[in-house]
Amino acid sequence: MKIKKFNEEDKLVEIIFEDEFIIVINKKNGLLSHCNKKEKSISVVSLLKKHKIKLYEGEDNLRDGIVHRLDKDTSGLMVLAKNSISYKSLVSQFYARKVNKVYKAYCWGIPIPIAGTINKPISNYLNKKKTSLDGKYAVTDYKVTKSFKNYFSEIECSILTGRTHQIRVHLQSVNCPLIGDQLYSKNRNISQSFSKNIRDLLRSFKRQALHAQNLTFMHPKSKKIKSFSIEMPIDMLNLRDELVA
Repeated sequence: MKIKKFNEEDKLVEIIFEDEFIIVINKKNGLLSHCNKKEKSISVVSLLKKHKIKLYEGEDNLRDGIVHRLDKDTSGLMVLAKNSISYKSLVSQFYARKVNKVYKAYCWGIPIPIAGTINKPISNYLNKKKTSLDGKYAVTDYKVTKSFKNYFSEIECSILTGRTHQIRVHLQSVNCPLIGDQLYSKNRNISQSFSKNIRDLLRSFKRQALHAQNLTFMHPKSKKIKSFSIEMPIDMLNLRDELVA
């Protein structure tokens, strides 16, 4: 299928699939999924509306079509609803954990074991999140797919729940925070034993190295399973080639 692209000024979004019920997009890092009343910036929702794409109209027009979200500095696949039928179906699928979301991540260290499940509740803590016994249920499956000595890992994550910052918080909780995460991986020591190229790359990588690579769900109308996959963006490809190739 040919991927449609927006004009030069709108490169933060790519349309991967669209019909009268749903639209699947590749969100670039640096773009909000939706705005709120305090933060009125550009977002996935505002860009789609700018291009006259009809979205399901909810109670909050800043969130029209939204059934799930990606953090601003996380890239990758999102699905949005275009009418009430698709909205109700997708919300139900997410609630029942029937949507499969797979992420590619690059983190500090190597989790032990190298494949497993992180089952730790997540709660609010100041202006971020933390694992806590009194938090909300959160489960992440993960496996290491590549490693760079004992310093870094390429990890594939599948989330069974959709808590805010879930992968970021869970990987931090096992001492493997995401490379570039400005909230959960600040002041990470960059060893002088690393090559200059790696040191420079780590210092310049200013967003969490996290990409929503695969998305699978049931189409609200046809009831057929739809599965989408998108390559990592260039910044993460460069990170991979330098760290774990």
